[in-house]
Amino acid sequence: MLPSKEDMMVETKTMKDTFEALGIPKRFTHCLGIDQFEYYDWLGSQIGCSGTEEWRKEMSLPIFLRKMKHPESYRDEWEDHHLVAQAYQDFSLYISTKDEIL
Repeated sequence: MLPSKEDMMVETKTMKDTFEALGIPKRFTHCLGIDQFEYYDWLGSQIGCSGTEEWRKEMSLPIFLRKMKHPESYRDEWEDHHLVAQAYQDFSLYISTKDEIL
C-alpha cells in the first residue's frame, strides 16, 4: 500500500526543498541519479513486486559514470558484455518463444 497523499506531499516538498538548496533546477526533478534504484525497489515493495535485478544496477552505474565523463560518446564503448548476457538470460524467463511475442 502506498503512503497517504499527505505523506507523499511532505516527501515531495522535502525533495523539492533539497534540490532548491543544492541549486538543482526544477527541470531536473525527475533525475534521481544513483538513488533511482533505491526508489524503484521501495516503490516495487509497496505494491508487492520484486526489486530491481542486480545486473541492471551493475550495468547502470558504469553507464552513468561514463555519461558524466563522455556525454557525447558514452554510447559508443561498452564494457559490460557479461551483464548483457545476464539480461538476455533474465528476459528468457519471461518470454520463452518468439511466437509468444506476436
